[in-house]
Amino acid sequence: MKQIALIISTLVISSTAFAQYSNANLNGTYSFQFANPSNDSWSKTVPCPTNSSITATGGGSTTPMSGVYGVITFDGNGNVTAVSVTQFGKINQNASNNTVKITFNSSCQVTSINNGQIIYEAPSMQTATGTYSVQSGGTGTISLTQTGKNPVSLTFQLAGTDSAGLSSTVLLTSTPVNGKNIGTGIGVHQ
Repeated sequence: MKQIALIISTLVISSTAFAQYSNANLNGTYSFQFANPSNDSWSKTVPCPTNSSITATGGGSTTPMSGVYGVITFDGNGNVTAVSVTQFGKINQNASNNTVKITFNSSCQVTSINNGQIIYEAPSMQTATGTYSVQSGGTGTISLTQTGKNPVSLTFQLAGTDSAGLSSTVLLTSTPVNGKNIGTGIGVHQ
């Protein structure tokens, strides 16, 4: 009987301890990684050297992963700063286009097409600032602004909340596109 009472009281405490999440549950520094697939393509149209009105086009496409990793700090009040954010997997469009090679014979017939390959930009470090909002059920949104970049919006679910109310894990997803979350990531409290 004591075991049943202990189990019931544990379940009651577990179900009510974090029934109401708030911005305070997301506080401190978290390392994170976030990635999403992208559809990248490259191409080049080359004129015949002896008759520029005759052209041929080559190229290709791929669906690589691109993303970011770094450190993000939440203040427990809805403000966020991200430092040491490194972006990777971004296509270098000009370099990729220039890998396409097409050769013609003297009659302007294509003799070979090398469709080239994707070339990535070097990883780049950035900083961002923004806001976040935690809903009572532990879900929320993050809005980040980077200088010279489009704003970024993410949704999240808090996980691993300790007895003091601090969430040790943040499960990240991109804002849905056509009803589907494409990118995913994770943040872990440091």
